[in-house]
Amino acid sequence: MNKLIEPFMPEHSVSLAEYESPINIAMMPRVFRLTTINHVLMGDRRTQCIATLYHDQAAIKVCWIVSQPDMRLKSGVLVSPRWLGRTFCENGVVRISRLVLLERPEPWENPFHTVPHGWVGNRELVRQAAELVELLPRPYRFLLNAIFWDAPRFRRFCIVPSSMNGHHAEDNGNLRHAVEVAQMMQQYCRARELAHEGLGVLAGFLHDAGKADEYRLSHAGDWKLTDRGKLLGHKITVIEWIAEARATCNLMMPQEHYMALLHCLTCSPSAPDWLGIRKPAMLEAVLLSEMDRLSGTEDLMLRCASRNEGWGNYHSHLHGRPYQIQSSNMA
Repeated sequence: MNKLIEPFMPEHSVSLAEYESPINIAMMPRVFRLTTINHVLMGDRRTQCIATLYHDQAAIKVCWIVSQPDMRLKSGVLVSPRWLGRTFCENGVVRISRLVLLERPEPWENPFHTVPHGWVGNRELVRQAAELVELLPRPYRFLLNAIFWDAPRFRRFCIVPSSMNGHHAEDNGNLRHAVEVAQMMQQYCRARELAHEGLGVLAGFLHDAGKADEYRLSHAGDWKLTDRGKLLGHKITVIEWIAEARATCNLMMPQEHYMALLHCLTCSPSAPDWLGIRKPAMLEAVLLSEMDRLSGTEDLMLRCASRNEGWGNYHSHLHGRPYQIQSSNMA
């Protein structure tokens, strides 16, 4: 196999200068994440563009020459290379014809195959997210892509915490929480006749996705609530994203599935009637509420539990200290 298409692993980084040529274009991914781009002015008023591209099957450096650079090509966007008839790797750089910005979401691409190591260092977490996306039926997957085709939004979804002082309160915490809930929804929905597995997985992914616009890094390096986070919250944000995607993309999602997803994301078993928020009327909605709570509680208990046994550390969200026994004490 050509070295250029070997999986790119952080512990197995190979200098691009070592890659062989010519390049087997047929085995290259069609879609990449643009991670860096630079422009070098040439003497004949043309510009040489040099970019690094990432896909979990290939991490490459490319160059091409244009008279006018496409300034829409910025770090994070999804792109597709247009190869030359005979493409070679020269001094670690693959010469291409041009780089095309992919402006419209595509139904079958998996955005988690293009998450750079700089966004998420835990590659097992990224792999699990990609596997869950592969399970979704086409309309659900198209909706997810329509929401996350926005590069800055997708990056924020991957890097923000799920809370500032509660569960999953670390970088990439929101992604880890989303994957945990989606995995539990898959498991429970698959085992129950009344539950729709695809709806459960999609709702698990999206239930806290709006937190991508709820948190921002401050100048001091810690996470702070945005004005949107203070005034609206992540539930309203994700509903806006879904409505926008439905209005601008031909998702082909049946109306009952659309309403079912919104119901799962907005209902609450404990909201008072005067708020106008509906009680769960679907098994998927009941499961989502329980799995969301279970994922958060488990994370807090793991963080606060004793290193040995007995009582751990206090946390206000647990309303006390977690207690732990050791199975090795059993005869």
